[in-house]
Amino acid sequence: QRAAAVPRDSRPRGGQRLARISTASSFSSSRRDFTMPHFRVTYVVSAPDEAGAREIVDALCLEQTVELPLALVPPGTWINEHVVAKCESLRRRLHQPVKPSEPGDTRWDAVVRYNDDTSGNELPQLLNVIFGNTSIKENVMVDDLVLSSALLGKFLGPRFGTAGLREVLGVMKGPLLMTALKPMGTCVAKLAEMAYHFAKGGIDVIKDDHGLANQKYAPFEDRVRACCAAVKKANLETGRNCVYAPCLNAPAHLVVSRARFAKACGAGAVLMIPGITGLDSTRLLAEDPTFGLPIICHPAILGAMLGGGSEETCRGFSHKVLLGVLPRLSGCDATIFPSFGGRFGFSEKECADILDGARRPMGSMPPILPCPGGGMTMEKIKTMSVAYGEDVCFLIGGSLIGHSPDLVNNAKHFMKIAGREDLYGPLESGHGGYRSYPSAHVPHADPSELAKLKQQMVTMEANLTQVTDMYLASEKSRVEEKKHAKAVYESSLLNKDKEGGHHKPDHHEPHRPGPGDTLAKGVAAPPTPVDGNYSKVFNRPSPDDWTWDRIPLEMYKQDGGSFKGCSRYELLGKRGESTVFQVRYFECEPGGWTTLEHHRHEHAVIGLRGVGEIQLGYHVYPIGVGDVGYTAPGDTHQLRNTSVTEPFGFVCVVAADRDRPVEVDPGVFLKSAAAKHALQYGMRNTLETQAKHAQAHSKQSHGAVAEGSACEYVPGRKKAAAAVESGSACEWTPGKKH
Repeated sequence: QRAAAVPRDSRPRGGQRLARISTASSFSSSRRDFTMPHFRVTYVVSAPDEAGAREIVDALCLEQTVELPLALVPPGTWINEHVVAKCESLRRRLHQPVKPSEPGDTRWDAVVRYNDDTSGNELPQLLNVIFGNTSIKENVMVDDLVLSSALLGKFLGPRFGTAGLREVLGVMKGPLLMTALKPMGTCVAKLAEMAYHFAKGGIDVIKDDHGLANQKYAPFEDRVRACCAAVKKANLETGRNCVYAPCLNAPAHLVVSRARFAKACGAGAVLMIPGITGLDSTRLLAEDPTFGLPIICHPAILGAMLGGGSEETCRGFSHKVLLGVLPRLSGCDATIFPSFGGRFGFSEKECADILDGARRPMGSMPPILPCPGGGMTMEKIKTMSVAYGEDVCFLIGGSLIGHSPDLVNNAKHFMKIAGREDLYGPLESGHGGYRSYPSAHVPHADPSELAKLKQQMVTMEANLTQVTDMYLASEKSRVEEKKHAKAVYESSLLNKDKEGGHHKPDHHEPHRPGPGDTLAKGVAAPPTPVDGNYSKVFNRPSPDDWTWDRIPLEMYKQDGGSFKGCSRYELLGKRGESTVFQVRYFECEPGGWTTLEHHRHEHAVIGLRGVGEIQLGYHVYPIGVGDVGYTAPGDTHQLRNTSVTEPFGFVCVVAADRDRPVEVDPGVFLKSAAAKHALQYGMRNTLETQAKHAQAHSKQSHGAVAEGSACEYVPGRKKAAAAVESGSACEWTPGKKH
């Protein structure tokens, strides 16, 4: 972690004087006030003359802090000295609008100083102080923001920045390249195919289009699993480090959990939309030491807060602050914005201002990567290269997709015109005179490394096949749900008169139900929603079928080294429900077992199918249908199927807000248990079998096992059951256990 910034002495140097301090907000004799840390905001004000501009700024200094008339906080009082903002300078702006909005539209630059304490050292309040109520008024725009080193030290800022992103992607020179998976309405399989081809062609960052959320065409979890696997497969074939960045355009209570899910699936970055989900939700994710993925800022909705533009409006934020400084302050590592020459009308100067906000010194915060896009075509890359320099990430979507049907060649064409030399990855052979390295420096491929990579490819292909099967099962359930709804609808309609086209009663058909009527026997209630905080029911097709309608089968984990023959269904708590717990169904095939592990949270299991056993510490207990087990925090545990003929299924109830499990080596655990206790019958053979299985799996995959589990969720999903009525059996007391 970055060391905390050391506050600078903010007193003016000898010989410097503050210019034109406003009478209403000044306290020129308060030298102590200058020793306190301050941040400064430059506002652009529209007024016919200096007196009018001064009046606006004086009102702003009060409005943004105490929101009281000056008479109630006069100069000389403590609040006026330490809380009320002070106007340090007011000058006629050098650049005046070419087309004034009205007579007397003269622009003025006002530098206003705020005590750091007014921000509460928190980003939401800092934004409130900067522009809060004044943003509702006209004729004022935030043009620049300079924080004290003390206040900058309160925010981690970008974890990676430009240099860090280059290291992650393995591209140390030349512009980086980004594209988007689109359009909305495309199925998961097609999006994953596009992601594979883009990565195969060398596009560094393949992000979701910002319109991809959790729609039925491509549900978030299905899409993320498939695209992560597709990009990883391409990387194993090329030797590149391309990343997939899913879009976290989600309800507030799902942003963090979806981010963690994306990381568990292998995403290399995430796309945030601070204009929708909030700058502080971005900061929360960026400062979480357990997350640690690059964050890309998308400008959707932020355009409503922009000033300037072709009309040179005097309101909102400048391009520099809104798309450069604030994303950087909130922890974004890259900022997307529409480039000049595209379909959004940004000027070259406005784009240069964004570069300034993204690259200028800001304490210890690294520069972030500018990502110009917005309807750009590949033909404009050369012009953009001159304007933005080498430390840039070009974003092209539609032009790249539409260049030709061959997305791999399209990507390589994009790389070529962008001036990239690494047209082929380390594991690829160059064609057409282009290679990743000069021929004299092509690295020799170690046969053992190639074998390892081939095995990794096999593993990833198997995972991709499993993900595809899950997706097809999910699609099948949706089709069945649609057929069911149609059948219910048709059973309740009257026959239509073929000749007259009117509905009339038919005594041989069911009566069309109305209020107070009783539906015909067999007419079911409509299916309950799957996603969202709604009451819901998920039925099993039959007593012998341990699947649930509309709930997809999921992988237990992404590799089989620590477990054998396990699968899971996420039943409740993961699809928008306001529960503080999650209900999952796990199933072990005959002879299978879950991971031997421990963690700080507790959970309960209930046997539903077959017979098995549970390892709790150094002891083993049988678990059958209806039996209940409880795992206390810190206890090493595991569930195993003791049958050789039928599966063992159980429900596991666990806190939604929990830590990541820690895997325990079965061989080490066996030695520890044997040194302290007499072992129960069969325990030694079981753990020795597991140790051999893990060792064999490690050899087969050459150590290429996935990190983390697709079913693990770490702290950040706290759900206070504030809406639960008093006296409910589900009542949850905040602070007791979460």
